[in-house]
Amino acid sequence: MIPILYDKTETVFGSNGLGRLRDCISCRVTEERNGIYECEFEYPTTGAHYNEIICGRIIAVEHDDTGDVQPFDIISRSNPINGVVTFTAVHISYRLNKITTALSEINTLEDALTAIKSQTTPSNPFNFTSDFSSSGFLAIGDGLPVSVRTVLGGAEGSILDTYGGEYKFDKWNVELYASRGVERDYTIRYGVNLTEYNEDIDYSNTFTQVIPYWSNGTEKVVGDVVTYPGHGYTGRDECVPYDVSSLFESKPTKAEVETLAQTRLNAVKPIMPEQNINIEFIKLSDTPEYKYIKDLQRCELCDTITVVFPLYDMTGQFKIVKTVWDVLLERYEEMELGTLSTTLSEALGVSSGGGGSVSVKTDCGVTSDYTQVPSSGSQNVPITFNASFSTVPTVVCMLYDVQTDAGAAPQNNAHQLVVQLKSVTKTGAVFNIRNNGSAVRRARLSWIAAG
Repeated sequence: MIPILYDKTETVFGSNGLGRLRDCISCRVTEERNGIYECEFEYPTTGAHYNEIICGRIIAVEHDDTGDVQPFDIISRSNPINGVVTFTAVHISYRLNKITTALSEINTLEDALTAIKSQTTPSNPFNFTSDFSSSGFLAIGDGLPVSVRTVLGGAEGSILDTYGGEYKFDKWNVELYASRGVERDYTIRYGVNLTEYNEDIDYSNTFTQVIPYWSNGTEKVVGDVVTYPGHGYTGRDECVPYDVSSLFESKPTKAEVETLAQTRLNAVKPIMPEQNINIEFIKLSDTPEYKYIKDLQRCELCDTITVVFPLYDMTGQFKIVKTVWDVLLERYEEMELGTLSTTLSEALGVSSGGGGSVSVKTDCGVTSDYTQVPSSGSQNVPITFNASFSTVPTVVCMLYDVQTDAGAAPQNNAHQLVVQLKSVTKTGAVFNIRNNGSAVRRARLSWIAAG
């Protein structure tokens, strides 16, 4: 796409504005999940409309494969280097940084979105919607002035912190989804269609065993070694201490300490590495691996894909958490995949260097009944939390046990089942199990909620 330049008063973005920037040398849009949304472009001083490109005006460009055009406020420029100037622009939703509100006694998501639309200075041109409802005290500002952008997210007690969700900024519309994006039928396999391009894989916090313990300062309960039923990447046992003191209101039994530790180990799969997978399409375009991942170009921010770890015979669900879109070439230049929840060490409250404690309220469990999942189909599994959360918690879920429809354990094909968190509230969650295999499977899930 050729970028379009608009005056700072434009609101519709349906024309060619002040003109097309046909001499643009490069133009990239970087968008992160619930994060930055910015555009950077280079333009020659001899190019058409160069003298009209001034800070405060707007550049409109596509940002992904959908062809959707979004407006960005030009906020800075560099000095010319060899006759080329670099401009930086931010999505018009950044204007919410300079729209102020003062909120108090907000107890639902709906009330929060209504208030930041109507109770602002200056008047607010943005519209705010969500596809889910949630309740909880919005503990930000407490009646003091704060920017609307801060209320949306990025601070303790914000809408994002209190109610959860994923934002989509679409021109003058701010849309909060329980889960933005869709689950794509696309799989990355380590050692097959991605090899040396996995730039941030960290095995330093993996382990296979824990020794759980509880203590209140005067009393203590130490459990026996609890082992995850799988091998680590080193092929040897690795044991770390696990402090569960904050997870019990009163002194637990040794068996209770061990049971809790086993449940949480099964849920977070501690042998799995912490990862963010960076895919640089420019590097891959001239390699044999590119033919296997070019379909990723059709994915969007917050879409979910499957990653298979053949070494462990396991699968993981990853969201696209960052994209860099080349506006001129109309293709992704870079994409980053991140885990759906906290890292393993954060979820367990332990690290390879020693024990840790969890300062937030947690809950965990295993579904008692098997869920039957048809071949090449999927099935939702609702669960109810035992704990009472004041905000929407972070939830981790994994396959606990898989059987064939006849009841026998399947052989090396548990990876054909993929679990995805579909929605979560303060009282429960819904998971979806997808069966990529050709036979019916029955599965149980283990889960952890922390908030």
